[in-house]
Amino acid sequence: MAASKVINQQSFHDGKVVLYQLENRPKKLWLCRLKVPNGTGYIYRGTGTSDFYQARKFADELLDELRIKTKLGQSVTGPNLAKMVEDFETFARAKGEPTKRNLSIIAFLKTYAVLYFAKNKITDINAKEIAKFFDWRRTNSKRKSPKETTILHETSQFATFLKWCHRRGHLDREIQIERPKRDGVRRPHFDQRDWKKLLGTFAPWLEEGRGISTSIFRDRKMLCHYIVILAYTGIRVGEARGIRWSDLDTEPSDDPNNPYLIIHVKGKTGSREVVAQIPEVKQGFELLWKSRCDELSGGKPDMNEHVFCHIDGRPVHSMKKGFANVTQKAGVETDRNGEKRTIYSLRHTYATNQLQEGVNHYTLARNMGTSVRMLEQFYGHTSNRAMASELTKSRVQDKKKLPWE
Repeated sequence: MAASKVINQQSFHDGKVVLYQLENRPKKLWLCRLKVPNGTGYIYRGTGTSDFYQARKFADELLDELRIKTKLGQSVTGPNLAKMVEDFETFARAKGEPTKRNLSIIAFLKTYAVLYFAKNKITDINAKEIAKFFDWRRTNSKRKSPKETTILHETSQFATFLKWCHRRGHLDREIQIERPKRDGVRRPHFDQRDWKKLLGTFAPWLEEGRGISTSIFRDRKMLCHYIVILAYTGIRVGEARGIRWSDLDTEPSDDPNNPYLIIHVKGKTGSREVVAQIPEVKQGFELLWKSRCDELSGGKPDMNEHVFCHIDGRPVHSMKKGFANVTQKAGVETDRNGEKRTIYSLRHTYATNQLQEGVNHYTLARNMGTSVRMLEQFYGHTSNRAMASELTKSRVQDKKKLPWE
């Protein structure tokens, strides 16, 4: 495509500022070119207006801003976005293999952000330009058109990258990205029918694993307990990964034979105590404790050992493959809306069920380590029938003293 012809060019401040328009552009927006103060090269900006006097004001204010930055010894050009992405990757790999999240951020930035912003300076990027980028992203994909859940995830990734740029001094302030609204968009969870199908698949799936190998049977048994515990507590995947035996505690309840189980977890919102009284949760931890004692030939595991661990005591990092395997076996990989279920669907299942049973929003939000606003945003479709109800009202069952007490 041929470059648009420059028209209506006007110069100010001894040529330090040039305003111009481009031919064949329907909006006839004014663009500006500024000489780098006390340096070489030029800075190009769009003024965002077709009004000449507003464009002149924009250019004059920008020139003043650049002069102030120059006096303060700050960079007025800065590296381009592609260079910053390279630096972010170098930083992420500096201490060994990057986390999966950082790898995902790097892949997203290289695939879409670098392509869209091309050689833009990192200082050229603002909330308005990022909004335009995500408008473009919705119609540009290496595969099929992205869902809004994908766009929501990518805005979070971009925000993480920009915060890193700010901490490195390449941005003078944090850029607040407008996140897509998800009103009416339900997070995939398990309804009662599919939950029963999944639970009904456990026994034959375990027997199948027993026939393959001892290690596969062990992994599958642990996964079954893991699924049940997450679905009945709502704890996050990362929080579950970090649970140690020392993090399990009890608290007396109105029923002296059935104390509350308290799980101390650490996650992205800090540390908190998760209350669990549903029998399946206690049974799950009890059976995991017994299995671990059997593996240690009757000895007890170290209280600092992770609950979800390999036979050698190393913590299990991920159960995604096993989860995908068992949900496929049960035929419940997706919900009624065709959304693929992930391990996080267990947290969404917990939230949905608790709200349907009438648990108070504030009580539930504290137990889940989230906010009432988030509950209302993502689970607004769920009925809240009895605001006076409490978290542990579901079921009561006599239990003996827990083995790790």
